[in-house]
Amino acid sequence: MNDRTHAVALLFLLFAALPANAAAPSTVTIPDKAGDYKNGIYHVGVLLDDIDEMVRFLADYSSLKVISRVSLPTGGERLFLSDARGQRLELYSNPARSRPHAKFAGHPHEDFVGMVHIAIEVDDVEAIKERVTRDGYPIVFQAPADFADGYVVSEVDAHRVLFIVGPSGVSFEFFEIKN
Repeated sequence: MNDRTHAVALLFLLFAALPANAAAPSTVTIPDKAGDYKNGIYHVGVLLDDIDEMVRFLADYSSLKVISRVSLPTGGERLFLSDARGQRLELYSNPARSRPHAKFAGHPHEDFVGMVHIAIEVDDVEAIKERVTRDGYPIVFQAPADFADGYVVSEVDAHRVLFIVGPSGVSFEFFEIKN
């Protein structure tokens, strides 16, 4: 997840309760790729029980591509995915020790410590909703409640979001920014 995606996801969570008529600031600086700022997030690592299922999901719903895959001495695997902007996601497995997080699937409004979700920017969140529904992934939350109502307005953008429970119980946010 690059700084821009991370910032947008955090801002959504922080400002989701703002009124729809909140005024946007005149300028906002968000980096274009992960390398724009040193000492930032390089990658996010996720422990999974089925790496192949997650790789198929990400191939269907994101622009991330596998750039490295290795077997581990524990019997598990580790792989890195990246996209053209330099966003990186590390997936790894340890079959002997991995267990799902008890509350992970309850996101986005559960209070717990740890990774909350993986956000993927998309062009059309409504089309993604149709696909994930058809593919059987549970929908947890969307804003606005009816996409026909337009977009949620915050001080950085106007957007629509959809949260689902994906492979291995990992929560995903699909994030569409109005152009």
